[in-house]
Amino acid sequence: MSLGSVAIRISRDLKEVVFVGAFAVICHIGPYRRTRDIDLALATPLSDEEFERLGYRIFREGGKKVIRTKEGVKLDVYTRDVSGIRVPVVFETAVTKRVGSGEVKVMCLEALIIAKTRASRPQDIEDVQTLCRRLGKTIRWDVVDTLATQLESAALKNAVSAFSR
Repeated sequence: MSLGSVAIRISRDLKEVVFVGAFAVICHIGPYRRTRDIDLALATPLSDEEFERLGYRIFREGGKKVIRTKEGVKLDVYTRDVSGIRVPVVFETAVTKRVGSGEVKVMCLEALIIAKTRASRPQDIEDVQTLCRRLGKTIRWDVVDTLATQLESAALKNAVSAFSR
């Protein structure tokens, strides 16, 4: 089963969900890289019991709570913020993307670039570079300016200029 079909089912199960992270990157630019987990923002937090009632499994791995789908895909669930972007803002700015035979809501390009820049892990930096190269000309700078600090916005404009040539 593809991550796309898993995401469609998650959307049906959890209702108000926006996909963030690597899966959102893939939804914006296509399958340029692989990911083994799905990051998502939930409008309303669910209890472990509610997840289990929907068929998700809750584990303890390395002392941390882990949620997995029926297919074993690990879910990272955000209910407060995604790299400093409040979940209500993630929902307000989300976009709909076609995935296989369905549609899912994903973090908008601008919020995704900001979140990935703030996370700053090597894979996140690579994702930002790829997003800037492929979609830099479509960035809505007014959205960036509302989500990022002035310093972050200026740095992103420089990065986009460098990578979208």
